[in-house]
Amino acid sequence: MSEEHVPADYTEMDLLKAKRFDKKVKENFMPAIISTVKQITEDYGVLEGIGIDVGCGTAVFAIELCRYSNLKIYALEKEKAIYEVARVNIEKEGLADKIIPVLGDAHELPFDNDFANFIISRGSYHCWQDKVQVFKEVHRVLKKGGIGLIGGGFGRYVTEEELNRMKSLRDRSLKENAKAYNSPDILKENIKKANISNFSIIYDKVGLWAEIKK
Repeated sequence: MSEEHVPADYTEMDLLKAKRFDKKVKENFMPAIISTVKQITEDYGVLEGIGIDVGCGTAVFAIELCRYSNLKIYALEKEKAIYEVARVNIEKEGLADKIIPVLGDAHELPFDNDFANFIISRGSYHCWQDKVQVFKEVHRVLKKGGIGLIGGGFGRYVTEEELNRMKSLRDRSLKENAKAYNSPDILKENIKKANISNFSIIYDKVGLWAEIKK
């Protein structure tokens, strides 16, 4: 797998939009990112080995997870301009040796079988055209004994005010796609279609997640 930087063949407008997206996440959704990482650490302990953040955006979540784990994280993003902002964020934080930005598609993960100990995808589920295919890929890439956590949420440590504010912002932004965060039955159905049997659905007021084990 190549770790080369992506060629800068996006437009300046693409990069401007990516920077605006990064600013929006940092200004509005950091409580959710901090809370979710805290929850993951509490539930699974200090994670070790190889991690993958599927649909990492500008790597804000990967950076926070890196601070509270011993993972080497591959931060995978499909959009070139967002990938570039992610790469810059990682380098600014001095984490280029621990987080590797990867340009790639969740439908065809650029990793070997049995590669990762932990796979996280927070907030990209609604973007997947073929959700069943992505679940198959996540399961293929997980090591035996590995854990995949797929879905969206704010973590159990956000305040009520933070939760209501971020939910409102998210739902306005996603519009019809917001339904993906409120349908545990559809999530379960997609996982079963991927022939994954060892999973559980976590659904409460702060989020909807699928926990996949291998």
